[in-house]
Amino acid sequence: MEFTPNFKRKRSNFKDYIKFAPFPSNPDGQRYQGVFNGLSVEVADSKHKPIRILHDNGCYGKGSNSRGGPISGEPDETLLLGLEEACVLAYYLDILEIKDTLDKDITWQEYVKAALEYDKEFISKLAAYLYLKSKNWIIKSGIKFGGDFLIYKQGPRHFHASFLVLVHTSAYISNTHYVGKNLKGAQRVAETSDKDVLILGVNEPKDFDPALPTPAALECLTIDETVIRRFNYTSFVQSKQKQ
Repeated sequence: MEFTPNFKRKRSNFKDYIKFAPFPSNPDGQRYQGVFNGLSVEVADSKHKPIRILHDNGCYGKGSNSRGGPISGEPDETLLLGLEEACVLAYYLDILEIKDTLDKDITWQEYVKAALEYDKEFISKLAAYLYLKSKNWIIKSGIKFGGDFLIYKQGPRHFHASFLVLVHTSAYISNTHYVGKNLKGAQRVAETSDKDVLILGVNEPKDFDPALPTPAALECLTIDETVIRRFNYTSFVQSKQKQ
């Protein structure tokens, strides 16, 4: 059976559709300034680097006073970036400068160490984030649905999420408890909002040290995709009749 992702456009936005760039640009060479607070990276608005532009071009982060993007209009609103997206913006795209609460620059090694203290699976999730970005998915947090990420075609402004993403290492996937009620529960939650479950298995070489990786070292990781979708016999027959 041929698998096709589910792209469901939001009705309220199909007339005023605007397509933004998947990555923010940095033509003037000046980077955004963000503060790592231990849970996220907080970016304040500025005259030369509006946080609205950073959010719109790739849908990064969420407004501190808004449900989605920073649209409240309040002067103290900031853009809150997740650990993975802030890491990509800072150390891969070089458009974000991350500092600590004492206004000191944070190096890659310092950032990874701090992120691992908060989430021991950070490296696996970062590898999965980069993998999904390479496929042009718009990525948002999936914690609302009990997963790691939600991925969208061109962003949540115009489309509903196609997948609830679960990121696991190969050791976790092989665990006997993995195929139990947790997976079924995730599938149930996803189905209620017309999503499929995408499991990304991150495979690490035996000599890989997740505590001391470099950006280049992540290239040795491989990722397996597994899509969990309930088989619909009626849809299957209809699709075959159209062929």
